[in-house]
Amino acid sequence: MAFQPSQRTRKTVLGIGGIAVLAGLNAPAALDFASEQYHDYKITRPEYMAKYGSWDQIDIPKEYRTNAIHASLLHTGKVLIVAGSGNEQKKFNAGSFDTVLWDPKANTFKKIPTPVDFFCGGHSQLPSGNLLVAGGTARYELLDGEVKRAGGGMRVKNESPNKAMFLKKGTVFRSPAGVDYVTRFDVTVPKAKREFKVTYNARGAMQPWQTKVTASEVRVFVEAAEAGPMSVTENQAQYDIVGLKGKDANNTYGLSEKITLQKQDYQGIRAAYEFDPKAERYIPVDPMEKARWYPTLVGLDDGRVLAVSGLDDVGVIDQGDNEIYDPKTKKWTPGPKRYFPTYPALFLTKGGKLFYPASNAGYGPANKGREPGLWDLKTNKFTKVAGLRDPDETETSSSLLLPPAQDQKVMILGGGGVGESKKSTPRTAVVDLKQDTPPSRTAPNSRRARAT
Repeated sequence: MAFQPSQRTRKTVLGIGGIAVLAGLNAPAALDFASEQYHDYKITRPEYMAKYGSWDQIDIPKEYRTNAIHASLLHTGKVLIVAGSGNEQKKFNAGSFDTVLWDPKANTFKKIPTPVDFFCGGHSQLPSGNLLVAGGTARYELLDGEVKRAGGGMRVKNESPNKAMFLKKGTVFRSPAGVDYVTRFDVTVPKAKREFKVTYNARGAMQPWQTKVTASEVRVFVEAAEAGPMSVTENQAQYDIVGLKGKDANNTYGLSEKITLQKQDYQGIRAAYEFDPKAERYIPVDPMEKARWYPTLVGLDDGRVLAVSGLDDVGVIDQGDNEIYDPKTKKWTPGPKRYFPTYPALFLTKGGKLFYPASNAGYGPANKGREPGLWDLKTNKFTKVAGLRDPDETETSSSLLLPPAQDQKVMILGGGGVGESKKSTPRTAVVDLKQDTPPSRTAPNSRRARAT
């Protein structure tokens, strides 16, 4: 009597036979297929998921979907997703800015009114549990060939010690040659600084007071009223402000910087807010002294927050005028001066220093601020970290503090060359911050070179 396999056995044999035939035709493909099938099975087992965790997709309702530029876990367990205009020029033009609060436990979403465009701002946790958010976008970039009207910075002077001058968006500055340039933002020029000096003659008698007035100055971005190359200028000159009369016209004027048809970078804002996780709303605090697009905000060991780098209100990278936010006073004060490219990665060490792994978002020259090191804020001393392989490929590299945080080890992964460079690296390195002068130690490369 011939053996009759069961239906289950038949399927198994046919399955093996099918793979055997496929293997005979293309063995590597068959093995890869089988390995993938087993891997997919393995990672869905409860014991595996309990040990290593697992990934899952979230079905976000359409009305809450946005381009999640920033995300922060709050002490309430909810996640604040901040997009601002989300890298969408149309949303920026419409003044449509997004913040979504996600509750992972209940899987619910809530829209948060967003006062300014936080796209490419910075954020940092505060001791109170609030989240400080500062900087963002005042104006989107225009690439080479897209610029139709010459633009650049205008330094606005106010020589009056008696009153500040408010110039609304659309104010016209007129050059000595009669060419008009229009402001793209409101701007307030503070009062001039007035100082009194007392002097005495040879007999010791007090002389009449001497008064010294120092003009205040702010910068504002301007565009030519007319398109074309006729409005391009590299010559500094004094510009009249159309509409001002009498003493106001004498005391307030513009000094042009270079105005060109070249690429115009993103421009930053000074705005700063604390997000209150309990009230679930943004609370305005004093703005930063400098406008910043693509800054880094990093918490310090005393609870204050340091803001560094960023493109300013005319699209020029900050040259090191860092500032510190005090959550007790809600105010900003000058910090230690040091230059970084935009959005530099900064890690607070156990000793209160900041480690810069040279990871950054790119804006800035290739020969400045590109080396990793430890920054002592008290002495403003920067100690370079040696041994990083492919040191010219740290732009858009990734970096993270490895767990557990107490081990104080930072990993640097991948990266590319500066600017439009096509170079990229598979480099992985680890820096042990517990050492006084930590070297960068090479770790196994990633499977492929990558720049984020």
